[in-house]
Amino acid sequence: MNFDSNTPDNNASANQWLAPAETKAAPSKPVSSRLREKAADEAGEKLAAEMKVFNQVATELKAKRSADLPAASRRKIVVETATELFGLAPTWTAFYRETLGGDGVARALFADVDEAREYECSDEHSKVLEMLTVLRSRDLPENDPHEPQRMITVRIPKSLHDAICDEANSLSVSVNKLCISRMLQKVDPSMIPSSTQKRRGRRPGATPVAARVAADETAVSQTAVSQTAVSQTAVSQDDADGVVE
Repeated sequence: MNFDSNTPDNNASANQWLAPAETKAAPSKPVSSRLREKAADEAGEKLAAEMKVFNQVATELKAKRSADLPAASRRKIVVETATELFGLAPTWTAFYRETLGGDGVARALFADVDEAREYECSDEHSKVLEMLTVLRSRDLPENDPHEPQRMITVRIPKSLHDAICDEANSLSVSVNKLCISRMLQKVDPSMIPSSTQKRRGRRPGATPVAARVAADETAVSQTAVSQTAVSQTAVSQDDADGVVE
């Protein structure tokens, strides 16, 4: 028997041992999964572009504000600003933030408490709320990646909870959507009961500014990740709204 290592048969056998093992190709993702990921990426890019334009216009409109004008003129500015932003708003949250939010045009022009309450009773305020309602009715992203989400826990009696759930069912909306709609409406101060009991829970604004800023930055990042995950799994907000919190 010939054991010469230079023979063709032995060379072939040696090559088989020395050749690297074939690596198995990673299984490709289903077509539907790839399409959802592509759609989510495109939706994120579209939202970012729309948000950039919206913020630019909002910044330009802020420069035109003047709190020295008569109340009627300031109410007109609020409506004009809201009308300008209405057609550009990528989310209802962005619209609210720039119109009725803490840094919005309405708060900036009516910083005085009494003037603010008077404004909330005006036709101009009702027009802004109507625009906000239209935006909330559209198929817009529920979460704004530029603003973190917050959750509040309200202690209420079961009878009140049942009534809210019944009302939400009768209106074919979620409890969450109904509660937000209620909170966006003005509140008559005379209907808020006074109390001498010690205040319970964390007071608004009690967190140090630096801590709030850090928490907001973290929450913004988490909100953006969550929004992408929701888009990729193709779960609609209306389906999630069926859960009563």
